[in-house]
This record gives sequence, structure tokens and C-alpha cells, in this order.
Amino acid sequence: MTSGRQRRRVVPDYMAAARLTVPEHISVERTTLVYVAPDAAAHGLDPPGSHLLVLLGHGPLSVYECAAHLGLPYYVVRLLVAGLVGGGTLLTRDPPATDLPDIEILELVLNGLRAL
Repeated sequence: MTSGRQRRRVVPDYMAAARLTVPEHISVERTTLVYVAPDAAAHGLDPPGSHLLVLLGHGPLSVYECAAHLGLPYYVVRLLVAGLVGGGTLLTRDPPATDLPDIEILELVLNGLRAL
């Protein structure tokens, strides 16, 4: 029987990235796409790192999506990804650029809304 209270984690969230050395030259943002390197080895990884590899085995995800699936805060997954990229286990790429809407159309819509 379970109570209405949620189970607390045994290990605090920040410990998921505690043993990683994070290189300063690697930039990982919220929308950075993450995928597994072709020659990635899963041995020697902490549980969050191995869970991330299993999750990314189905295809690339953004850092935010990884955080949501793993149930960890964004900043922890960001450090985790940066550390694994530094070790050659993961690869990253920026998301594809999207075309911004025409400013004239946005101004027409705004003017129309103000007229209501």
C-alpha cells in the first residue's frame, strides 16, 4: 500500500554529475540535440549516464527532453551531457534553425488585436 507522499530520491540530484569533469569549451544549452557516439562504451558509467545512453539509443533528444525523461533537473542533465561529450560518449549539435515570421505580418496581427 502506498501513501499519498512521493518517494524521495536516495541520492540527491546533484550527485548524478558529481564525478564528471566538465570541459569549459563544450557548450550545452536547453535545445542542444544529444545523441550517442558511434563508438560509445557504456561500461564505467554511473546510473544516470547509463540511463541517458539507453534513452538516446532510440534517437537524438534535446537536453530538456532528456531531463524530463530522466526526472532530473535541467542543470544536472546539462552537466551530465557536457561531461559525457568531453569523454567522447555523446555527441551534440545545435537544433536546425527555423525561419522567423515576417515582422510586417506580426505588426498587422497586433494592430488587428488592438482594434478589437
